[in-house]
Amino acid sequence: MFSLMVAGIVLWLVYGILINDLPLILANAVTLLLAGSILIAKIRFR
Repeated sequence: MFSLMVAGIVLWLVYGILINDLPLILANAVTLLLAGSILIAKIRFR
């Protein structure tokens, strides 16, 4: 479930890049950084 959330954040980030919307890019980049680190920790430290 958490990996689906990270995938959704990636898609929103790609969408923000495609339409050149800086607030959307920044918000999703920060969220991806935080959620991605949690996902990596969940996978690494089962």
